[in-house]
Amino acid sequence: MRKTILFFLTILAAIQLNAAPHSKLRTQNSELKVEPSFWWTNMKNPELQIMLYGKDISKSEVSINYPGVSILEKKLTDNPNYIFLYININENAKAGIFNIELKNGKKKKTVKYELKERTPNSANRVSFSEKDNVYLIMPDRFANGNPLNDSVKGYHQGVNRSNLSFRQGGDIEGMIQKMPYLADLGITALWTTPLFDNNDTQYSYHHYAATDYYKIDPRLGKNEDYLRLSQAAAGHGIKLIIDIVPNHCGGNHWWMKDLPASDWINVWDTYTSSNYRMTAWTDPHASKADRYRLTNGWFAPNMPDLNLSNPLLFDYLKQAYIFWIEYAQIAGIRVDTYPYNDINTAAAFIQSFRDEYPNMNVVGECWVKTPAETAYYQSGNNNKDGFDSRLQSVMDFMLKDKLQEAFNETESWDNGTAKFYSHFAQDFVYPNTNMIMNFVDNHDIDRLSLAVKNDVQKYEMALAMLMTVRGYPQIYYGTEIMLEGIPGDYQGHRFNFPGGWADDKRNAFTPEGRTAEENEVFDYLKKLLHYRKNNAVLQNGKMTQFIPENGMYVFFRHNDEKTVMVICNNNAGESVLYTNRFAEIMQGFVSGTDIISGKTVDTLNPVSIPGKTVRILELN
Repeated sequence: MRKTILFFLTILAAIQLNAAPHSKLRTQNSELKVEPSFWWTNMKNPELQIMLYGKDISKSEVSINYPGVSILEKKLTDNPNYIFLYININENAKAGIFNIELKNGKKKKTVKYELKERTPNSANRVSFSEKDNVYLIMPDRFANGNPLNDSVKGYHQGVNRSNLSFRQGGDIEGMIQKMPYLADLGITALWTTPLFDNNDTQYSYHHYAATDYYKIDPRLGKNEDYLRLSQAAAGHGIKLIIDIVPNHCGGNHWWMKDLPASDWINVWDTYTSSNYRMTAWTDPHASKADRYRLTNGWFAPNMPDLNLSNPLLFDYLKQAYIFWIEYAQIAGIRVDTYPYNDINTAAAFIQSFRDEYPNMNVVGECWVKTPAETAYYQSGNNNKDGFDSRLQSVMDFMLKDKLQEAFNETESWDNGTAKFYSHFAQDFVYPNTNMIMNFVDNHDIDRLSLAVKNDVQKYEMALAMLMTVRGYPQIYYGTEIMLEGIPGDYQGHRFNFPGGWADDKRNAFTPEGRTAEENEVFDYLKKLLHYRKNNAVLQNGKMTQFIPENGMYVFFRHNDEKTVMVICNNNAGESVLYTNRFAEIMQGFVSGTDIISGKTVDTLNPVSIPGKTVRILELN
């Protein structure tokens, strides 16, 4: 059976045993692979799994003699080349180096293992929240700060800028260099797509198919550069969010040539993809077969499906991500493809991070089609089946659809701005609407510019809505300059940011390098981001909406200190809005300040609104 499994995997992917240099430790007689390569004292969970990999290593007796460190259990699998050593690091353990002694008959090996001192109060770090403006970067497409790492020996793909299916050369150094740009824009949190080693033969640039969980891909930088990125971000008031993928790894992951256990991944007689029908989890009539294929089917032929129900893998992967959270001073987590996992196992997986970092917020990608399904995945929802995802935040994919569609439509009972009204009317299903991540585009969907056919007015209307409704906004790199794309094409969602490369014909990171339209959009979004950053009323103020009438949709954000009125005129021409029916909110206010122009509106009844415009007024 084992030979069959390994043969099957070999056929599926071109597999390399490409062990990470940093996780190899030389012993007295040979080399062993040890992961994680170091750990910290004073972690909330004193238990640590150390994976040891080497020829027939399971036959070895293991011993440790170090104050505060003791062996709990030596766990073996059906592969004799692995030991999963569980140790306890109690509160008396000090930072330092200790020996892991391996003895097999007369043969002895010694592995030196390091404990580092944990940063004081690390467990209680501040996470992202509804107060933040999140910026999403696909590093390979953003900026090339170090051309020397464009191509790396031993890696399948180097840079080919004539083909978007290949790597473009963006890296961590490029993001570090652009941190002042992000701060100036008004960004307070940065989510990057994964940075781990991804030595695949194709499409490796997206890094959602890890080939080493303890190594930053050298074409993006070094492990130390990830820490530098976090520190540079913090220096500009920006939190760093890590993108984790518990569902699958890459077909070229080093362990795929010699799986730690026969049930390490989900295996089928023939290649079987997921059915991608996440509704199977919320469907009360769902078959077991559909749920099984959803969770155990592979996301893609080069992405083996991980079996998180294997407790050894569960601990391994959990620790790998905790390693980076601790090492790189991460302030938040985004979970890729959450419902493709067994969701109860996924919930326990996410809880393990919260156990170590009680304030850590986690946002999940749950790409479903209704608010009820989305709300099912927000923690605290009191679902009928008792399920709690442990996700504090969820992504609103339905709102994205409406933001891309509504301003292209003629107003009617259920088209145009009525779509917003109906959507937000369903918010009763959520336990916390403030912690919903809103977006108009990302790396998996068409750019907003395509949806509105580069119409600046419609584009700005969508941005205005994004920045003022309940929840918090995520901006995809390039959205601030109305970056174009190719419809229905993954590579077409991921154009390079102009100016991120030394040989680019223009630099859109600067006003001089942007077109007049790009500068208009940039300045518009920048004003919105800074206003939201500095005004709690848009972060967690109550939202009150009114039924759209005559092509105009009005809602308010308000708290004890401020009231903001948002007027959306979806008509082609100028419209006059009489505000008598909003008296329950507007009573006592006599004027308003337009937060975009800064001009005062001297009268609030009536208010004149240009066609295809969203006007945002702070009421006085």
